[in-house]
Amino acid sequence: MSLKSTSRLRRILLRGILVVLLACVVVIILFSLSIELGVKKTCEMATRKYPGDKVEALIMFVESTENGYNARRYSVNNHAFWALGQLGDKRALPFLRKLLTGEPCDHETNLCQGEIQEAIQQLERNGFNLPKFLWRGILNS
Repeated sequence: MSLKSTSRLRRILLRGILVVLLACVVVIILFSLSIELGVKKTCEMATRKYPGDKVEALIMFVESTENGYNARRYSVNNHAFWALGQLGDKRALPFLRKLLTGEPCDHETNLCQGEIQEAIQQLERNGFNLPKFLWRGILNS
């Protein structure tokens, strides 16, 4: 292989790596934006009914007998649990732990234990939350 073709191959590989890196950054930003929009929509739903703090509104929304723990509302409640985990506010931990039964998921009779456990794990992690970092300013407005 000649020096010229080796140099050309390196340029092609470098460009390819740059394109892949750029694509990864774009995917991360789009994924984070999707998370932000979902959390914002769920928080708006809860704060419309219970004005004020997002965490408190989400907790009151789930606790409400009108929204209840019934099978028809499990999807909406699961969004609230997910949003509590994504917000990263540890004030939600006692509430979520109270709902954790350790029983297998049965959406016909119980709250989704998997979703609650996932939110607890998200809140207990002390790692860096990239999506939250990217959209913190938008969500706090």
